Amino acid sequence: MKWWMLLAAKVVVLLFVAVGATLGTQHFFFPAAVLAKDLAYTFSMLGVSTLVSVLGFAFWMDQKYRCRKCACRLRMPVAKGNFSRNLFEAPPELDWICPFGHGTMHLNHAQLISAEPDRWVANDGDFWRAFERAWRDH
Repeated sequence: MKWWMLLAAKVVVLLFVAVGATLGTQHFFFPAAVLAKDLAYTFSMLGVSTLVSVLGFAFWMDQKYRCRKCACRLRMPVAKGNFSRNLFEAPPELDWICPFGHGTMHLNHAQLISAEPDRWVANDGDFWRAFERAWRDH
């Protein structure tokens, strides 16, 4: 639930930044400008939309690496698999875990056929069971 609340707060902040930057640019800097008629106004609106897009992407990438239960940053990356061996049987992955043991995020490094989505797996109480295979391989 905390993860969704944090995402909602980031969306609200992003909306405030978008509306504030748009209204601020329209009312304070270019009160009588028209889009596509005034070049400076058009480029300032392009800058505002770029700022909002980059900020939204940064918010999403930060949200992606957070625990789904407690919303803290995921830590302790563990590399599994190998590019040279087992590319089709066990593709390389990078696992991030919650420091409190709530779950594991599996990120695929090799996109073989299509973009495979990242997987969040909730831990069932055993904090380190997900990494036993990675320890045996090294």
